[in-house]
Amino acid sequence: MAPDRPPPGAVPGAVLGVAAGLLLGLIWLYGAWDVALAVSAVFAGLVAVLFASSAPWRPFATALVASAGTACGLLFLLMS
Repeated sequence: MAPDRPPPGAVPGAVLGVAAGLLLGLIWLYGAWDVALAVSAVFAGLVAVLFASSAPWRPFATALVASAGTACGLLFLLMS
């Protein structure tokens, strides 16, 4: 039985998004295209499920995507 807890907000989503963005960016920079595509597809599927779920999870999903994109973009700017 799952406890009745409120869903996480935007701050945990942003923290996980930064970690996911750095991971995705480093995989893409490393040059492992097959692994990068697979990990990106899993991340996109996770975000799609979070957006399709109930409305209280949308701030988490939005922060996750925004911070992952920002972290990945900054990593590419710094490394190129």
